[in-house]
Amino acid sequence: MIRLQTYAAFAGLLAAAGNAPAALLVTTTADTVANDGACSLREAITTANTGVASGAAAGECGAGQTPPFDQIDLPAGSHRLQRSGPVDDSNAAGDLDIRRVGIALIGAGADVTEIRGDRNERVLDVGAGQPPPTPGSAPVRIAGVTIRNGTDTSGGGVRSAAGWPLAIEASTLANNSAGFGGGIAANGPLQLRASTLHGNTTSDAAGPGGGGLYYAGTAAAELRNVTFNANESLTDGGAIRLAGPALLNNVTASGNTSDADFNDSGDGAIAATAVVDLANTLLAANIDFSILIGGAVSPDCSGGSAQWSSRGYNLIGNTGMACQITAQAGDQFGTSAQPLNPRLLPFGPYGGTTETQMPAANSTAVDRGGSAAAACETVDQRGVARPIGAACDIGAVESDDRIFSDGLQAP
Repeated sequence: MIRLQTYAAFAGLLAAAGNAPAALLVTTTADTVANDGACSLREAITTANTGVASGAAAGECGAGQTPPFDQIDLPAGSHRLQRSGPVDDSNAAGDLDIRRVGIALIGAGADVTEIRGDRNERVLDVGAGQPPPTPGSAPVRIAGVTIRNGTDTSGGGVRSAAGWPLAIEASTLANNSAGFGGGIAANGPLQLRASTLHGNTTSDAAGPGGGGLYYAGTAAAELRNVTFNANESLTDGGAIRLAGPALLNNVTASGNTSDADFNDSGDGAIAATAVVDLANTLLAANIDFSILIGGAVSPDCSGGSAQWSSRGYNLIGNTGMACQITAQAGDQFGTSAQPLNPRLLPFGPYGGTTETQMPAANSTAVDRGGSAAAACETVDQRGVARPIGAACDIGAVESDDRIFSDGLQAP
């Protein structure tokens, strides 16, 4: 697979990996805590939290270095969480507990670096048991990793505590499960960029849902160049449940399922109860299983007119019965009677370090993105410069499938 750099900020972090005096380099994939001359991911996080080296032996996290430790460099490999013990927020066992703002966890790329749960607990817990930091504090940053197979009551992959700022870039969250917020449950400021949430699920039949993401912060979350595919909620928000405000620009959500328990309780790939600004975003070909019992069906979005604010140039395949959004310039909205086919290629590797879902050449998302007040992102999720054609494409990635764009391609 072609590996394209994603976002200049992420590229800068990778270029600096290992060079900054305060950086910790993980040297083993084992989930160990011992004075054995190696630096595990768990030890590196504890050292970053406390400013205390994990041991005196050469090669231990922070040995011979001066705190604070603001960056953890995580090389390629599979880092599986294996330490069991009583539930705690001190990073001794179970999930990885980040307890200080400003820490950056930087992998070598989501296609080569993964952190696995596999032990019926979430993978990363940010700020648990800690008071909210000072407003405007530097976020905890996670970049260039895949986080998979976490399970918990909320945020199976990642959970952030109230007020704790979180930034996730060029990463994948896959096959995580939780009562709500299957992939991520963010309760503080959130920036989610150039990332994919795939195959995450909720398990709480009473909600509030959010198969891929649940957001409940008070500041507007920013989602830019993000793909949501094959996530599932028993209730609302097969892809995203927004209980806090948000801005979505160049987001693709397709193939996500709401009301997965078929009981007519749940709508929308994106379900909103707070103000959502939407631009250059594709919500289409999602599923609301309420249809099986003849209930209200809104597969792609749900929320009232006070929640949805279009900035234009969006493609919504089926606004259904519960998505009250007023069309603006460049918007393409389908209905239950006449849904729009987004004509997307299958979810898969199309370049970059995360899998995506690219528009086919004959998709009406191609060259239909906005400009000026509704400007597209300058690069797509893979780091490819926009636009490739006459204008940018709606959604997270630009179409490379243009050889038959004269219409000769088979439908």
